Amino acid sequence: MMNATTAVERQELVSHLAGKWKPQDMRDLAGTLMRLADSLDQGWDGSNVKAVFRWPGALSRIERNAMNLALKAQVIAASRTRRRAHLPDGVLGEPAWDMLLDLFQQFAGGAKVSTTSLCHASGVPSSTALRHIGLLEDLELVKRSHSAFDKRVTFIELTDAGVLAMGGYLEGV
Repeated sequence: MMNATTAVERQELVSHLAGKWKPQDMRDLAGTLMRLADSLDQGWDGSNVKAVFRWPGALSRIERNAMNLALKAQVIAASRTRRRAHLPDGVLGEPAWDMLLDLFQQFAGGAKVSTTSLCHASGVPSSTALRHIGLLEDLELVKRSHSAFDKRVTFIELTDAGVLAMGGYLEGV
């Protein structure tokens, strides 16, 4: 439970952000905080990440180069975010693509993404995002798993087919 001092400090921070930040900057911060919470929920520690490469094949090549490909995905995602600052919502909507970019970036870092965080990354209402997650799951590009620490949390991650599809695309960019 949050004590009164912490609640006051949080309100001051929120007031400061509301006065100085653009809405998209706040959304970016919210997404970052969601990914941090997902990582903490999983007990993730970046120093313990050890690549497990398959041999041979396209999947192993993509896994070996995942961090470089994730940087490309990050640049593409940032570009898409910048577009939203200049064009009305819904004009360039591709929520499944935004989700796949986010999932690949997290795959490269060895983290899973909560459904809530992935819905936020899509940039559309949760109901729309959940429908797209279902479509990606039907295409066997993503899979769901439950948190070992909190059964209310469901994680979404790329399947091998999803890694191959995204990695293959990013290699060609």
